[in-house]
Amino acid sequence: MPLPIANTPSRLPFPASAAGCAAALLAASLAQAQGADAPERIGTVTITGTQPRSADTATATQLREADALTTGAALELVPGVVQSKVGARNEQMAYVRGFDLRQVPVFVDGVPIYVPYDGYVDLGRFTTFDLAAVQVDKGLSSMLYGANTLGGAINLVGRRPTRPLELEGGSGLEAGRQLQLQSHWAYANLGLRQERFYAQASVSGYGQSAFDLPAGFTATKAEDGGARENSWARDRKYALKLGWLPQGGDARDEVSLNVIDQHGTKGTPPYAGNVAGVTPRYWRWPYWDKQSLYLLSRTALGAHTLTLRVFRDTFRNSLFTYDDATYTTQKKPSSFQSWYDDFSNGASAQLDVAAAPGNTLGMAAHWKRDIHREHNAGEPVRHFDDTTQSLALEDSQQLGEHFTLVAGLGHDTRRTSQAQDYNSSTKAVSEFAHGDGGTTNGQLALLARPSEAWQWRASLARKSRFPTIKDRYSYRLGTALPNAALKPERATHAELAATITPWAGLQFDAAVFASHIDDLIQSVTIATACGANACVQAQNIGRARARGAELGWDWKAGAWRLDGHYQWLDRRNLSAPTVRLTDTPRQQLLAHVAWRVLPAVTLHASAKAASMRWSSSDSLQRAAGFGLADLKAQWQANPQLSLEAGVHNLNDRLYAYADGYPEPGRQWLLQAHLKLR
Repeated sequence: MPLPIANTPSRLPFPASAAGCAAALLAASLAQAQGADAPERIGTVTITGTQPRSADTATATQLREADALTTGAALELVPGVVQSKVGARNEQMAYVRGFDLRQVPVFVDGVPIYVPYDGYVDLGRFTTFDLAAVQVDKGLSSMLYGANTLGGAINLVGRRPTRPLELEGGSGLEAGRQLQLQSHWAYANLGLRQERFYAQASVSGYGQSAFDLPAGFTATKAEDGGARENSWARDRKYALKLGWLPQGGDARDEVSLNVIDQHGTKGTPPYAGNVAGVTPRYWRWPYWDKQSLYLLSRTALGAHTLTLRVFRDTFRNSLFTYDDATYTTQKKPSSFQSWYDDFSNGASAQLDVAAAPGNTLGMAAHWKRDIHREHNAGEPVRHFDDTTQSLALEDSQQLGEHFTLVAGLGHDTRRTSQAQDYNSSTKAVSEFAHGDGGTTNGQLALLARPSEAWQWRASLARKSRFPTIKDRYSYRLGTALPNAALKPERATHAELAATITPWAGLQFDAAVFASHIDDLIQSVTIATACGANACVQAQNIGRARARGAELGWDWKAGAWRLDGHYQWLDRRNLSAPTVRLTDTPRQQLLAHVAWRVLPAVTLHASAKAASMRWSSSDSLQRAAGFGLADLKAQWQANPQLSLEAGVHNLNDRLYAYADGYPEPGRQWLLQAHLKLR
């Protein structure tokens, strides 16, 4: 089995043997908090006067059961969401009903954490060990989130202790086809709860030296098979939450101070496909660091509630690109060293007013300032400064015993105060044109609960997204012209969704939806604009459509449980039918069955199938459809300790989310969880 190249970082951040794994686990003496799956009240964002659908939320128990170590893997548990990969950057992404992470921003406890420069977040850098739930709003998302929720919103809800002492810990490892260690992780969560005070502390780490490719992989120019070249990664995360309950007990008043610090470093596996003209990139990220500091408060004002959020979110990373697979020289024009240093400051105020019996009015104001600073080695630092403000109203009115009408209206503005250009020939820094803008959003929904056995909703929403700093000002390594005049993208969503419970233990969730996108940002070729070569410019010329259906199920019967979901998605580029919309399969199926064969032993089997997806808009690159199977056995040794062993990609299937970037082959899993109550 080929080993990683000599200068590839391969040391894992935790003990790498099974004995070390167990020792680290037992030394932790940690346990799972009872009630950890309950979303934290102060950290959730819901449509005024309603509760989130259970089908749109993945709990901590579900994440652990599915071995979803990263947020990217966790999101696949929600119907309507597909995992994607940006292979050339080694980033985990997700599409929500066809909308990417620029259009579906990521929040932590309602605080936006997306990167100021391009609006994305690498979901592979966000582990799930300290989460209580992952909440997804699709199309119909609360107006109270603020700006840029064109296709919905993703909210990562942190843990909040409910008992005097809550302790949890775990550790695990994965080995390749030949049983050589590939990755290892460990985590610990500690919660303390008193009448008027609580504290939650978490620490976790993940390390991967490499992963094995499936046996069916055929060697290419930049990849010989076996251990995937440059596929190492390391991540560690610390989180601390301190809470004060002024009235004690279950009163609504609450103040929470939260600190999250995470550090990552990774390699980017080179392109391993066979499409002519696509050249391998030899990239490494020496650091990918993010820190979040935010203060949340909720105060009862009689029957009304005031929620405040104040935050500072920082993001720093570096990218080094090399000439070849030795990762030692940087002499070619395509090689460079680059640094980003970004931060966001923000605040929001939300007032929920019990205006009348059966009526709740939500009002919110948001302010967010994004600073982006970048430079390559030998160049001056360029500065970009955007300020986004939002005002929103959301009203919920009960109509009789079974119906609720929800209406929302919001207005967002963005102002650019600095955007610096750099001319590499003259070494001069100048100012780009500034592109300010505003947009109005609205939505209307009717929710019905005719009986305990079923409920449904019908909705219509009009949402928008401001173009990012990268959309407006990036030269894209010399292949594009900036366009400061870009306007917001806009989308109109229609949805009909239902939850049906025919009898106790069985639940179906179904939805049909359609979205029409206007002013979609697409690249337009401009001849001879870059000297003797043609280049592209982002312009608001696109129109697209996304429509689909989702079906989820959850059935519990005795010792058996069956759950999963199926989704069908049809995306069309209406303005340029020959230009493909990428990275989403037309069909995807996830299914899971659990069988408690003995009181202490449970067997899990899961399957995932997806149809092909386009990897490039010119139809030259595509990732084939695939089917995968996983097996796992869980032994509850005692009320405190559970042990698990299993295998991922049982059939050693060769598959990829993006052409030329194959995923791991068969992987053997061993992990343990320790809990005290």
